[in-house]
Amino acid sequence: MIHNDLIQWIDYFAPRELACEWDNVGLMTGDLSDETKNVLFCLDLTLADIGLAKKTGINLIITHHPLIFDKEAPIEEGSLLQQKLDALEEAGITVYSAHTNLDFASGGVNDVLFRKLRLADPKKVDGDTHLYGTLPEAEELGAFYERITADFESFNAKIVKPKDMELDDNVVKVAVCCGAFDGETRWLVENNVDVVVTGEMKHSRALELMELGIAAIELGHYETEIGGIKSLATHIKKSLQGQLEQDGAAVRLSPKTNPYYDIIGFSE
Repeated sequence: MIHNDLIQWIDYFAPRELACEWDNVGLMTGDLSDETKNVLFCLDLTLADIGLAKKTGINLIITHHPLIFDKEAPIEEGSLLQQKLDALEEAGITVYSAHTNLDFASGGVNDVLFRKLRLADPKKVDGDTHLYGTLPEAEELGAFYERITADFESFNAKIVKPKDMELDDNVVKVAVCCGAFDGETRWLVENNVDVVVTGEMKHSRALELMELGIAAIELGHYETEIGGIKSLATHIKKSLQGQLEQDGAAVRLSPKTNPYYDIIGFSE
């Protein structure tokens, strides 16, 4: 099996046309015609991941966040990005990224987040880029926050509470936005959303939601997206199991790469 055989499956699962216009998805570096030895799935590609790949015979890395975010910007000589590209080229490792196309795909990052929140009746709007649903039973805002913070082992979670909403007020309708909240609020108001669950947001967006009377819970960028890349790796294993086994190729997930220091002690 060559890399492109696996990439074609990813492109089918998360079509590149779903990606935002500003996004850079697809091949970052390497050659898709190379024979696949072993595959590593990462949320972000670190130097440690590249070292792991070199030690374990991995020559294809699939990332969620693009290694090169701006393909038009010059790469500074000696920069961390240049160091990574040099190390990848020297080791003959190919890197391919599925970002916002994976966020919005059926079964992608937002869908995985939706299921883990135990929501029902999914509704997608605005070209499937926005997703919301309902809790099986109404939950107090504070209790909902405590539950999902524990479920996601989020030690740096935050909550935005409108002035006219109390922690013991019930919430039912929940919107999800993996990673970073995109800032669009019209669809939240139009669909009477009670609370937005996301990874992170700017101060100005939090203030806007508060004034609109919509609560928000920030679980952490890593926490809201790692489930999606795990899901993609699992789908690859199941869908290409025969070819992978025939070629002696293994699929593995990168070790935890959450950059925020855990002072509470959640296990990995």
